[in-house]
Amino acid sequence: MENNDPRKSGIQQILKTAFWYWNKTLIYQLLYSLLYFSMFFLGYFYLFRYFGLWDEFAKYSDLVKTDIPAFNKKMEEIARLPQARNFGLAFFFLLALINPLNVGLYKIFRKIDLKEPVSMKDLFAGYLGFDFFKFFGFYLFWIIIFTYANALLVLGLVWVFITLFSIPLMFFMDVKTFEGIILTVKGLRKNFGMILIGMLIALLFSLSGFLLFGVGFLLTFPFWNAMIYALYQHIYKEIG
Repeated sequence: MENNDPRKSGIQQILKTAFWYWNKTLIYQLLYSLLYFSMFFLGYFYLFRYFGLWDEFAKYSDLVKTDIPAFNKKMEEIARLPQARNFGLAFFFLLALINPLNVGLYKIFRKIDLKEPVSMKDLFAGYLGFDFFKFFGFYLFWIIIFTYANALLVLGLVWVFITLFSIPLMFFMDVKTFEGIILTVKGLRKNFGMILIGMLIALLFSLSGFLLFGVGFLLTFPFWNAMIYALYQHIYKEIG
């Protein structure tokens, strides 16, 4: 790699590398966020109406102004309805459908590494051919486990960390889901301090966009993908 490339080792270099990837792909970061949140909100409200929850909510919307405790009690009753459970399951599928967008950012970072031209279609790499079913299945599995594990905060965080590199490992090394988890755990054992610091900074920077009138969040939100890829490249050294 060239001498002026920041892709080296050490936490400071990892941070520089992550910001370098993010800065070189701002237009794709923005497109990613627009697609992600458009699919999320359109899908969410469609499902909310499809399962009749909007009508149930509307029946008691006036209670928000007059009796908050009564409103909360009605919401608890709605949450126990069969259609609410069906909505929850459909919402899992919605999230699993959206998240293969992450794969596209990893492909763009890789093409930058290889000095290959990048195009908008690269952002949809996770939706091409059999790869779509592989990543859709992984994210559906991930979301279901996370939802139950998150009942205890510690288990939810553990699940996040032991699957942190699963997607780039599955995409670049073509490993299976559980192989990816095993390789991620091995990487965590040797580099946990670096990974923890990197992800904390990624979280803070991703949320920092809210300070710029909220609009900046569209640019900062995808930064955690750049951090994951920078850490992945350092730990697994999958390419030279």
